[in-house]
Formats: sequence, structure tokens, C-alpha cells
Amino acid sequence: MSTGTYRQWVSRATPGCVVILLDRSDSMKLPWGATGGSLAAGAALAVNNILLDMCVKATIEVNAPVRHYFDVGVFSYGARITGPGGEGVESAFGGALAGRGLVPLPELAANPFAVRDEPSIDAMPVSVKMPVWVDPVHGYRTPMCQAVEVAGAHVFDWAAAHPDSFPPIIINITDGMVTDSPYQGATLQDWVKRLTAIETSDGPALFFNIFLSPTDAHEVVFPNTPAGLPLPGPELFALSSELPPTMVENARADGYDVRPGARGLAFNVGRSTLLRVLQIGTRVPDRSR
Repeated sequence: MSTGTYRQWVSRATPGCVVILLDRSDSMKLPWGATGGSLAAGAALAVNNILLDMCVKATIEVNAPVRHYFDVGVFSYGARITGPGGEGVESAFGGALAGRGLVPLPELAANPFAVRDEPSIDAMPVSVKMPVWVDPVHGYRTPMCQAVEVAGAHVFDWAAAHPDSFPPIIINITDGMVTDSPYQGATLQDWVKRLTAIETSDGPALFFNIFLSPTDAHEVVFPNTPAGLPLPGPELFALSSELPPTMVENARADGYDVRPGARGLAFNVGRSTLLRVLQIGTRVPDRSR
């Protein structure tokens, strides 16, 4: 049971923090159902969509400047595309933001590394021109513990600098099993426990998980029990934070049947559901509430 209130609204005085952990292991090369693309391509598309969504929502009118309502980071684990390459964890941002950890939303909005035609997230036969911050990449194993460690260091510093903000939100997008547990003597459960021990005055950090499947499997979104989940569902359920009341309201408003004790977990989701879950998980209180 969470001990936070999770009622602090986001503002320029009390910005929020969203970190996405993006699996870039070899298995992300698998095709994603009938979409015609890979899991890696679909995940990158959803991440670019949610970053654009956050930028748009941080403006008060069309063409107005993006306000500093969030600091955002995207860290990939698996194949590295910078430095020596190989396997590891790095910032997934490209272009001017390459190598950066947490980036203020206005700076993010100003620095996509490309603007290009991208397929519809709903797998419709249309494309739209949109900014791109993250490219699809896959290779090597799944060093999830190391990813949590790297994200935790950035989240710890951010929480210390923003003690009265809504707690940091960390969303892990993966299709596989962790391959580096234990890491530095600590299991994945230990690393997540350390991560969610970081807190602001509004509550502990939130850790959510989204599991992708290459097959057309039954979607499970925001369960309140691990019963019936295939592997690695029970483990991901145990790692996932309970949804705070504001996000329960968001999920119910989007039509999800969210029961008491529901966790921030989505299992076997398709591309459009992935984006909807990201939207719910990054929508925090504002002054209208």
C-alpha cells in the first residue's frame, strides 16, 4: 500500500518528473502482431507519441511556448548506439540531446533530432509527420537492473532538488526477462525497492511496467491481482506500484475497470493500448482538479 497522497499538482514551481526505461534487447526485433513493424519500432513510436503529447499539454494555446511542467528522461537498456557500443544502458535521446539524462520539457520540445512521417499508432494505413526523439534499436541481452540503477541516480538527484513536487514516475517498457539479476549483489526486486524508496513530500516514486508481446494475446491492464498472469507477469506485478487515486480516476475515465489495489502494470498490450497506458501514467494533477 502506498503511503503517498499524490495530490501535488504540476506547475513551473513544482514540475513533475517522468522517466521511461526502454528495452532495446535483441528480442525487440520480433514483429509486433499484424502491425508490420517490430516491437522496437512500435515502442519507439509510442515513446515519441507520449513525448509529443506531453509537450502539447504543456502549452496553454496553439503555438504558445512549452512550459516547464516536467523533466523527462528516456534510458534504453540492451544495445548501445553511442560510445563503445555493445550492451549497456544509455540515454535513448538522439541528436542535440544525445547523452542527456533528465531534460526540461521546453528543451525537449525544441530538440527532436528529426521530423518525419511516422505510421499511425493505431496501425491505420496512414502516416503523420511528427517529431522524433527516440529511434528503434535492438540487440544483446536485457540489463534491467542496471537500467533501474542508472535511472535511480537521476531520480534521486531530481527528488532532492524538488522536495515538494509530485513524486517521480518511472515507466519500464519491456518484452522479456531480466538478464543481469543479481547486479552488484542486488536482485531486480532490491533495485526497484531502492528506486521506490526515493520520495518527495507528496509520496514515494512510482514504478510502472508495460510488457509487450509479439503475439496477439489477451491484454491485461491495471490488474489488482497476479492471478492468471503468465510469466513474467507475477514478477512484474509484484514490482509495480499501486495506482494512486488520481491515476485510478484517469484510467476509469478512459474506460478501464480499475479495482481497488490495482497496479501500474499492463501485460501483452498492443501499440494503441501502450500509448493509452503511457498517457494515464504520465497524467498527474493540475490546477483544474
